[in-house]
Amino acid sequence: MRIFLGFLWGVLLALAIWGLAVGLLLATPHELAVLLGFAGFMLLASRLVWGYGELGAFAGALQAGQNPDREAAEAGAGVHDAQELAAEVLAGLWLAALEPFRYAFIAAYVLLFLITLATKLAYPVLSVWGWFTGTSLIEGVFWGASIAALIVWALSAAAAAQVASLRRGPSRVSAG
Repeated sequence: MRIFLGFLWGVLLALAIWGLAVGLLLATPHELAVLLGFAGFMLLASRLVWGYGELGAFAGALQAGQNPDREAAEAGAGVHDAQELAAEVLAGLWLAALEPFRYAFIAAYVLLFLITLATKLAYPVLSVWGWFTGTSLIEGVFWGASIAALIVWALSAAAAAQVASLRRGPSRVSAG
C-alpha cells in the first residue's frame, strides 16, 4: 500500500509541476505580473506571516490552558529573561514587536498604490508614456500585492483579536 501511495504522490507531484510549467508558459504578461507582485510582497511580508502565525499559536495555547513555548515568545517579543512577565503580557509585547514590520509593509504597499494610480491617471493623457511604462504590468503587480496585503491584514487582525481575548490578570501557566 505504501508503494502505491508513494507512486500516486509522485504522479500528483509530476502533474502539479507540469501544470505549473504549462500555466507559466501560457500566461499573459499581466498574469505573470500579478504572480510576481504576489510573490514579491509575500517575500516582504514573510516575517509578518510567520510572526502572526506563531503568535496565534502561542495565544491559542494560552487560551487552551496549555504550556506555550516562552522562549519563542521572548525571542519574538525581543525581550530576554522575562520569566517574571505574565504570558499574556509577553503576547502583547510580541504583537507590538511586529508593528514596525507591518508599517514598512504598508508603506511599500501605499507607494505601489500611488505609482499605480499615477500611471492609470497619466495613461489617457499620455498614451505613449503608458505604452512605454507598461501600466497594465504595474497594475498587475499592484493586484498581486493586494492579495498579499489582504493576507497580512487578516493575520494581523486575527492575532490582535486573540491577544485581546486573553484573560487579564496573572497567567494560568507557570513561568518555568
